[in-house]
Amino acid sequence: MIHHIAIGTPNPSNLAEFYLRIPGAKKTREFHYPSGLLRSIWIEFGSIILMLEEGEKSSPRALVFSFNENDKSSWIQFLNQIEIQNQTEYTVYFLDTDGNLLGLSQYPEKLKII
Repeated sequence: MIHHIAIGTPNPSNLAEFYLRIPGAKKTREFHYPSGLLRSIWIEFGSIILMLEEGEKSSPRALVFSFNENDKSSWIQFLNQIEIQNQTEYTVYFLDTDGNLLGLSQYPEKLKII
């Protein structure tokens, strides 16, 4: 089981605005340094937590979300507002505002929303 995925970013607030537009995203926590500056924002996607951590920009090779038919209209609306980078039969790829590669996949079924 994966508990969380951490992404480094110079601006957690800006990046959180992007991720909170993704269907199913829910902001759960926010942490600050003793000085009051924002240190991290936690966003839940089901049972997995995405931790946006202030610091050097770094992320996994790609963070890919699983497609759920119940969220189809929300995903279509979201994907219509961003630039698609690439698409296969099973996955559509896009970038967050820091340029990290993200995707939406329905493997082993073919993704039929674009």
